[in-house]
Formats: sequence, structure tokens, C-alpha cells
Amino acid sequence: MKDWLRPNYRMKSIGEQEFAFHSHTQFEIYFFHQGDCKYLIHHSIYELHPGDIIIMDGLTAHRANPSKFDLYERSVVHFSADWIQPVIEELRMPELLSPFKEMSNCLLRGQDDGERELILQSIKSMVQLMNEEYSFLLRPEVEAELKILLLTILMQIYKLSKKENHQLAMPKSEKVLHVENIAQFIQVHFRNSISLEDISTELNLSKFYLSRIFKEVTGTTVMDYVMTCRLNQVKFDLEMSPQRTLIEIATESGFESQAHFSRFFKKRVGMTPSEYRRKKLKS
Repeated sequence: MKDWLRPNYRMKSIGEQEFAFHSHTQFEIYFFHQGDCKYLIHHSIYELHPGDIIIMDGLTAHRANPSKFDLYERSVVHFSADWIQPVIEELRMPELLSPFKEMSNCLLRGQDDGERELILQSIKSMVQLMNEEYSFLLRPEVEAELKILLLTILMQIYKLSKKENHQLAMPKSEKVLHVENIAQFIQVHFRNSISLEDISTELNLSKFYLSRIFKEVTGTTVMDYVMTCRLNQVKFDLEMSPQRTLIEIATESGFESQAHFSRFFKKRVGMTPSEYRRKKLKS
């Protein structure tokens, strides 16, 4: 059940907690409550306002970068499309998943209090039900109730996505625009050998300035972002291309040394590339 549905209601944190770039196969609904937070998806950066909702396909690398000086509060739902798909097909409402597939990574802003409250109450009810009934999750009535709650959220998300105000023109500072350009350049070129000098020359920014603003906005260094892009590509290929060798995948993702690749992967993922592939293929 945890892989099918994982709701979290009003999670709070403050201080030095690190939120690493990550990706997953589940769709994600992210609701921002309070704090000072920038959210990074691929090479886009969103400066969040209370009440903002982000819908994500999950596969695109993403991370939150909240201020360590402010309380950071959010609600999040991860869910498997395969788990809810039979119910959606029975209802003949395939469009309920279209925001995640067609809009993929999108910020929804401007919903009224009633719309927000319906989504939040459904998330809260999910958490309560899973806590109360955790030892009975195989009971059909419990799973049915969780699916009804998720459908309520998906219906609301779908209606919000159809509104004209779902993609507001949000002005961005020159610094944020520079960081988006840096991230976009890395996304295009991470499979090749890449250096700060390359980025500096391409974007006509000093190495010191681009390093400083990238760290300030994203919470990570430029070269760590390069390595994260490579790692996410490797993880995707290990799962989706079982016929390819580890060396092929690592090399084509930008890793020049097999030994360095193996050490880096185990340090970041907690298991070897071979163990990761076996785990994913079994699931």
C-alpha cells in the first residue's frame, strides 16, 4: 500500500534539513502551506505562496529549497496511477489523470478557500484512515475508501487545471532567470564532460557569480546538480533498459570512471547499481 498511496498532512520542519533532488514513478500532489520556499523541477524554479499546489509526474527530478530560518509546512500525496486506474476506467473519466500526463509539472494558484479545504480535508482523512487501519489495509472497504478520497482530490485538481488562471504569469528576478538558464544548460549537456568554465562561457557569467547564485537559489552546488542529473538518468535506465550493461548506462549518462560511478551510486542510493536494478525489476 505504501507504494500505491503515500499521503502526508501538514508536515513541518525548520533548520538545516536537506531536501535532495529526487524522482519516483508515482504521481505527486504537493500543497504548500507556509514558509519561504523555492521549488525546483527540472530547470524551472517556483517561488511559492501559501496555498500553491504543484502537480508532478514524479519522474522529473525535483526538490524543495526552504529557508532554514522559517517554518516550512506542506502536505504531499504520492500515488500510483496503476492503483487508481481501474476505478477511473470504470467511471469513464480518463481525464482525471490528464493534468499529470499533459501538464506534468505545473503550479496551480488562485483557487478559493473552498477548493483548497476540500483537497486538504481529503488528504487529512487519508492519513487518519491509514493510521487507524494500518494493520487492516488489505480489507477491501479500507482500500475503497482511500480510492474515493483520492478520486475527490483528482476531480478537484482536474477542475482547477481547467481554469484560465492555472498558469499565472509570475515575474521572476534576474537572478532566478540566470539560475534557470544554468539548470537548463546542465540538463542538455550533463551526459558530456562539463565544467564551470563551460557554463560560464556559454552563459556569459563569471564562475564565481554563477556558483554563488545557483547555490543561493537551489540550495545545491552547480557540480552536485550535474551529478544528480547523471544519477537520475542512470536510475531511469537501470529500470527501463534491463538489457543494457551497467558500463554502457554509466558511460552514456556522463560518468567517466566506472569505479567512481559505483562509489557515488552506493553513497547516494544506499545500494549498488546491480542491487538497485534487481530490486526494481522484482517490483
